Amino acid sequence: MIRSGCIKELDESSGRRAMLINFALPGEMLSLQSLGCAFSNTTSIAVEPSFICVVQWGAFNQLCADTPRIATELIRLIAKAGTAARDLLTLIRDKEALERVSGFLLNVSGRLQVSGSRGREFRLAMNRDDIADYLGLRSETVSRCFTELSRRQLIRVQAKRVHILHAADLRKVFLSA
Repeated sequence: MIRSGCIKELDESSGRRAMLINFALPGEMLSLQSLGCAFSNTTSIAVEPSFICVVQWGAFNQLCADTPRIATELIRLIAKAGTAARDLLTLIRDKEALERVSGFLLNVSGRLQVSGSRGREFRLAMNRDDIADYLGLRSETVSRCFTELSRRQLIRVQAKRVHILHAADLRKVFLSA
């Protein structure tokens, strides 16, 4: 579980270059794909100083057996974590670059709001290269999209700080495909 910071998850199962599949934000779980397997094809890398809460599987399994509420919460968190892949597909399928970047910003904003943070103003821990890799774009394209969204006065960007000025209009850009 991510307590603070941001961790990127890479899937190395394809045998080619690792694919960036998720950015885990505070309040979210890292990938659970390796549950029941001997090893994981996922590598997790902190993109900024991060704090995580690690619970040994045996201890957690016993806790679930002793306290059914814990098992119920785990199932809820697994379901929440499982939406990341679907969200990515929704984000990039049949979308142009500006729409992808808009959707990405809305996605991060919404996820931060769920964890209790201010979702309209946030610091993007990940760099433009990572965002581009995640969205299937080039980093120059991501930078141009940030510039265009700023020009339209939908967002304000200062270094890694993003302020969503008009979420409804940003959502219109995302849905314009």
